[in-house]
Amino acid sequence: MSNKRKADTQVPAEESDQLIIRPLGAGQEVGRSCIMLEFKGKKIMVSLDCGIHPGLSGMDALPFVDLIEADEIDLLLISHFHLDHCGALPWFLLKTSFKGRCFMTHATKAIYRWLLSDYIKVSNIATEQMLYTEADLEASMDKIETINFHEEKEILGIKFWAYNAGHVLGAAMFMIEIAGVKPTRSPPMVHIFMKKREDRESRFTSLVHDIVNRGGRCLIPVFALGRAQELLLILDEYWSQHPELHDVPIYYASSLAKKCMAVYQTYINAMNDKIKRQIAINNPFVFRHISNLKPTVGYNADLKQIDQLGRSQL
Repeated sequence: MSNKRKADTQVPAEESDQLIIRPLGAGQEVGRSCIMLEFKGKKIMVSLDCGIHPGLSGMDALPFVDLIEADEIDLLLISHFHLDHCGALPWFLLKTSFKGRCFMTHATKAIYRWLLSDYIKVSNIATEQMLYTEADLEASMDKIETINFHEEKEILGIKFWAYNAGHVLGAAMFMIEIAGVKPTRSPPMVHIFMKKREDRESRFTSLVHDIVNRGGRCLIPVFALGRAQELLLILDEYWSQHPELHDVPIYYASSLAKKCMAVYQTYINAMNDKIKRQIAINNPFVFRHISNLKPTVGYNADLKQIDQLGRSQL
């Protein structure tokens, strides 16, 4: 009993020993992921990055960074290249008082450049609402440092290192150590599926096979970079295993995906063991049964080109 009373009356931890996690975005919503972590007087944005809200534009799409003082943040870690995790980064690095250091993996930085450039071009909003320009994006590249998986770095007493998160190429989860304490090791996002991956892939390829066998054509809209490469990899492998399909062409209509394909062809070591084993034979991202469509003007033009290519095979 005396021990219990003693525990109940212990003096609360000092304020400087408290770990404060403050979502500045993605709290009860999807998008503009951004978390500020404060511990022992250090303020760090970690794990859920500096993204934009996909359903909003201009300043409304930003995380709630007006709740913090950007110049007090020592370190900014970016988990991966999707816009909801890094889309506000050029604005934050160039147009706020942030004086800290920013890190992401090599593959993330390579695709970040192309993805945000595409975002600037396709954003159908007035110039005065744009958060940043192509020149701002280019300037932000000099402010971004890279980190390898399992490489340990220390900034102002904050130790951190990256693990392969597996979400998309280059995606990282970070272990953070501040003053000898490890507050977090968080992945960029968690997906929960009801079916095994193999079952989903088999169902997908079976449906595609059945459609083309009946003389049909498949139009597969894929909006997330990373997911597009994954599906192309699945289809190319499936086509290789089915000679009866070799006369059926596969096209992807995305200049962005084509630009980023070189990154996928380069950073094989950041991928899973299956891809690493395959590289000893051939680079799986140098597709044998898939071609890229030449750039056309507008979405409808792309559809027309796909339709014409499909008809030419009949």
